[in-house]
Amino acid sequence: MDKKQREARRHQEDIALQRGLLWVVGAVVLELLLVLLNRFYIDYSLSETGVNTFLALHEVLKVVRLAAPAAAVLALVWTAWQLKQGKKYGLWLIVSIALAAVSVCVHVAIKYRADGMSMLYWLVIAWAVLAMVFYIYQREFFLAASACGMSVLALWFVRYGASGRPEAFLLTAAIIVVGAASLWLKKSDGIFGSREELRFLPKGSSYGVLLVTCLASVAAVVVAMLAGGTVAYYLVYVMIAWLFALFVYYTVKLM
Repeated sequence: MDKKQREARRHQEDIALQRGLLWVVGAVVLELLLVLLNRFYIDYSLSETGVNTFLALHEVLKVVRLAAPAAAVLALVWTAWQLKQGKKYGLWLIVSIALAAVSVCVHVAIKYRADGMSMLYWLVIAWAVLAMVFYIYQREFFLAASACGMSVLALWFVRYGASGRPEAFLLTAAIIVVGAASLWLKKSDGIFGSREELRFLPKGSSYGVLLVTCLASVAAVVVAMLAGGTVAYYLVYVMIAWLFALFVYYTVKLM
């Protein structure tokens, strides 16, 4: 590798790091908003001002709960259209992801109250870590960690019984989508579509661990749904251990 190639690679790595840090900044902003939401919506004061603030926020959140997912889907559809036309799609993809994150936060805050807020604090941190993994680590690990992380989140919902099943089903479907995308990437040797610039995974990537992780993630949620909340509680730790094992595996693979 000559000097020019090293400079080009260093420049690409700097851009990736900057983008990852922007997501971290976004996560910090979201954490601050969650703190404010917890203060004025969850642990609100019983004074007249506190109750009025709660009621106003509740009405706003109900609107956002409906509007944000719809806007996220529209942004994602537009992203796919831009991608198909060979135009820039990054901004719209970011918008769709951001709206999806807002949708999750608002829904959980309304439905699960204090327990949901405690979970969201950790979830936002996990999103920030995933963003850094996407930009500066192995994309195979990003996909595997996404599937494993969604399994942990689905298990958290399963612990709430029937009320948490809709969210668990949605997350299970999302894990299946990750598995299907992984199979697609395996057949296309890491490329989404037919253009080299749409390469997501490097040539010769190993898909075995990724696909097994997707299967294990789905299986954990299905078993928890059948067995109940107590089993779901312990399976959370099993999947966290699996996630740590993935981190060790992909780190060793880099060496």
